[in-house]
Amino acid sequence: MLRDNYVITGANDNMIRVYDSINKKFLLQLSGHDGGVWALKYVHDGILVSGSADRTVRIWDIKRGCCTHVFKGHSSTVGCLDLLEYKNTKYVVTGSRDNTLHVWKLPEVSSTTDHQAEHDCPLIFHTPEENPYFVGVLRGHTASIRTVSGHGNIVISASYDSTLIVWDIAEMKCLYILSGHTDRVYPAIYDYERKRCISAGMDSTIRISDLENISNNGECSNATNCAYPCTKILESMYALQGHTALVGLLKLSDKFLVSAAADGSIRVWDANDYSRKFSYDHTNFSSITACYVSDSILASGSEGQLDIYNLRNGQLVHSNILGGADHIWSIEFRGNTLVTAAEKDGQSFLAFLDFS
Repeated sequence: MLRDNYVITGANDNMIRVYDSINKKFLLQLSGHDGGVWALKYVHDGILVSGSADRTVRIWDIKRGCCTHVFKGHSSTVGCLDLLEYKNTKYVVTGSRDNTLHVWKLPEVSSTTDHQAEHDCPLIFHTPEENPYFVGVLRGHTASIRTVSGHGNIVISASYDSTLIVWDIAEMKCLYILSGHTDRVYPAIYDYERKRCISAGMDSTIRISDLENISNNGECSNATNCAYPCTKILESMYALQGHTALVGLLKLSDKFLVSAAADGSIRVWDANDYSRKFSYDHTNFSSITACYVSDSILASGSEGQLDIYNLRNGQLVHSNILGGADHIWSIEFRGNTLVTAAEKDGQSFLAFLDFS
């Protein structure tokens, strides 16, 4: 994750590591989790939120180098989270293998810093009932939650139960259940500007659901598996075809939607009408494990292969940049600098690539 002047990584060794993206050097290690760190979101001004296999959610202050708050409540791995702001209040929404989402208010870390002695960190809340930042639990999924994506008061959760649920966290209720997929759902994006949900998964399709006018999706019915009455949307406005295996990655820019799959293929679609613009296949046909997109650049990574494409003309401009790497795990771009997390001979590393 590349935010402000930080590069931040979480890993299966329970550690969060922070690097200086300007000077390309290691800054500090944040320890405290007792399980792998599977979810990270940067807030602002050095504040970070993490979710872990140890079932906790932690708030960190990078500038002070410490954890400020620990939230307990999930009964299994916290594998995904998102940050939202609604009516001047910031929220953390976490998704777990326990099939639930938890909603928390984000603590004002800066206000506690002046009054809270260093030895009092972190504040640990062992149960939701004793936690003043706990808002509530959203129940409705019947399997692990893979992705959480939201904006304002709207959150979308994608689950291995093959559905997505659209929630209103202001009312703490389900609005819609999206049931067009026929297998596990992996990535999901709430395209709040277009009022659409974009999702993909094991059934190798990308589905777009209209959340502004649900009749555009086709048949609907009443849902019964949530605490509140809501609408079950049985179809999708669009179902994009072309991949032949799990579509594990979705990325969205103003102009383009990019889907990347385990069949080694990448598809670039128009973000408005979803017409296909470009198609690419990695030469090694291995699963695409990392992807970055802007309105002009696409970067993709798989086993031993990192490629960069010019989306103005669709041409491949750099191929197999990290030829010695065994795996590419993430890709971020800022200006002329690309940062990638990769693995070689069982060792993980960060590579900073300057394209100026």
